[in-house]
Amino acid sequence: MDQEQPTYEFLDKLAFLLTESSRWKVAWGGRGAGKTEGFAIALILLSRVKRLRIICGREFQNSIEESVKATIEANIISMGLEDEFKILNRQIVNKRTGSRFFFMGLRYNINKIKSLGRIDICWIEEADKTSKATLDKLSPTIRGRSSLEQDRGGPFGKGPEIWISFNPDLDDDEVYIRFVLKRDQYAPEWVKDEETGEMIRYSIVEKINYWDNKWFPPDLRLEMNVLKAANENKYMEVWEGHTKIVLEGAVYAEELRQVLKEGRRKKVAYNPNQPVFTFWDLGHSDKTAIWFIQRAGVEYNIIDYYEDRLKKMPFYIGILQGKNYNYGRHFLPHDGDAETLSNITPKKQLEAVYPKLVRVVERPSRKAVGINAARSVLPLCNFDEEHTSEGWQCLQRYAYKVDEEKGTFSKEPDHDTPWSHGADGFQTFALSLKSEQEAKKPKPREVVRIAGSQMQNGWMGAL
Repeated sequence: MDQEQPTYEFLDKLAFLLTESSRWKVAWGGRGAGKTEGFAIALILLSRVKRLRIICGREFQNSIEESVKATIEANIISMGLEDEFKILNRQIVNKRTGSRFFFMGLRYNINKIKSLGRIDICWIEEADKTSKATLDKLSPTIRGRSSLEQDRGGPFGKGPEIWISFNPDLDDDEVYIRFVLKRDQYAPEWVKDEETGEMIRYSIVEKINYWDNKWFPPDLRLEMNVLKAANENKYMEVWEGHTKIVLEGAVYAEELRQVLKEGRRKKVAYNPNQPVFTFWDLGHSDKTAIWFIQRAGVEYNIIDYYEDRLKKMPFYIGILQGKNYNYGRHFLPHDGDAETLSNITPKKQLEAVYPKLVRVVERPSRKAVGINAARSVLPLCNFDEEHTSEGWQCLQRYAYKVDEEKGTFSKEPDHDTPWSHGADGFQTFALSLKSEQEAKKPKPREVVRIAGSQMQNGWMGAL
């Protein structure tokens, strides 16, 4: 019996998804290009030809509703293929080929991906938010079979593929660096197979904008034209895929611009002759974040950052021990003295391993106090570009809430985001340096440097 031919619309610029084999397949650009729909349709079509195991992921996914599952379901129905697929709560299965779609957040699920076995395609949607750590861990996890086998996995039998779709946001987002700014370094188009001497297609990267989408909706065209007339720069970001330096509404926008301008985000080496101080934000279902910082004269070297979720305190103590740093003190936020279900506070658990080295930082009366403290210390900070990339991302994306009715930013940061915990951990650092009275108003940079140099009797100078 002949296979039913579905009805669908497909972008010419995305044809490579269906016709060519490549380790990385990337489509990026502005809004209205049809990238998400195109990727969904391509996966549906490939799943009908061969038994495939497909991950549809994004950096953070708190529920199945945040995934692209609904997009794939809608396209299955619009293509008239609903009888061919079985829609489960968290998966989609092609009943004829056995192809299976999985949906998950990537940041904390790399080990779970390994347990799924061989994956043929991994699609990262909204990949502008994907961290360096996730990309570094994911790449070796999506691995194929031996070159001695006839089918090495993937949709074409030449190895598994990683698909990426994104609208650019910040110019130092990891995917933008790897696949746009420094593509020759991170994702060359062709690489030589050392075993066979054959040139292998390694990456296909296409920029796709609304003018490449012949099905571009008229209502979106109206929105685009209105924005273009009102704000040319914003139009370039939204519709043509240009980047911005920091997130709109970012709390630390000006301070982070200055860090970049002065070249203070770079390689910052660990000095084993100086103590490392840690600064925490505690969570369980939310993230726990830890900054690792050393004093360097009147400045601070931010040498490392770690975050995770759904882990207990002994896990994070193991992380500290595994890094083998020469530790000074460990600073917990106000809830470090809160009792857990076992009636042992995080402070007591940490003190059992690091006696007399744990402090709890008093909770400020208002969030603005912690923000001002962080602003005052950022001009003194040097960030290691590699080892603090996830923490830097938190500071970049820590933004004020949007008032939906007025279309303006509120005075309160949005705490219900993946970025707030890293930002709060940084505020633990800033608040540990000065009293609340001192932190209420950010001081001019010159004054802060003088204050920093006089802090020899404080916690840094005491060790």
